[in-house]
Amino acid sequence: MSNAQKIWDKLISSGMTKAGAAGLMGNLEAESTLNPKNLQNSYEKSLGYTDESYTKAVDNGTYANFVKDCAGYGLAQWTYWARKQELLSYAKACKKSIGDLDMQLDFLLKEMSEHCSNVLKTLKTTESVATASDCVMCYYEIPADTSEKAMAYRASLGQKYYNMFADRTTLSKSIPEIAQEVLAGLWGDGSERKEKLICAGYDYNAVQAEVNKILNQESCTATESGKYFSVSVDGKTYSGTLTENL
Repeated sequence: MSNAQKIWDKLISSGMTKAGAAGLMGNLEAESTLNPKNLQNSYEKSLGYTDESYTKAVDNGTYANFVKDCAGYGLAQWTYWARKQELLSYAKACKKSIGDLDMQLDFLLKEMSEHCSNVLKTLKTTESVATASDCVMCYYEIPADTSEKAMAYRASLGQKYYNMFADRTTLSKSIPEIAQEVLAGLWGDGSERKEKLICAGYDYNAVQAEVNKILNQESCTATESGKYFSVSVDGKTYSGTLTENL
């Protein structure tokens, strides 16, 4: 599952409206391209780190100036020392990497609840992507550029996520359940199946791997060529050619 899908599901489950979640996500993309390990580009050369090496060095303690180096980091590009201190303390309390996506989302929601409650209230009530985006930009992110052009740009990013996810529901079935439906032919074949799964928000590769696992471990009887299978699902038998791209 992509970072975008994970973030959307988390924000919706936290009580945000679809417009609220989209408006926040547009801002997070503008800040970090939704990369929780993102180190502010302008600091990579001066500090001598990449996103990955900086994250690793903070995690293992070989870099001890995370709090006061003034470098933006993470989904929201936390920069001010007090906010970075709270992020670092929260990560340690959770025993998670400083670059862990779920940890940062939990911290973001905690930070909003404790310090930006009006922003969080807006994200949980508004039906306007632009309103949500402007509120996050002006009262939570507070970037150097708060011009109308910058506001319009972030709102457009938020609208992109609204268009991408608003008509989807939070995934209600597990990968094994979807794999059983694939075997029963409920998702079509080939490229049609792949497109349907992706559009529904499922990780196509994970579903495919689970399908192959079922075929190989539970009900697969192969010929010498190892390509023929016969499998029973819900009392029905399905047979065919076993390939890597079922």
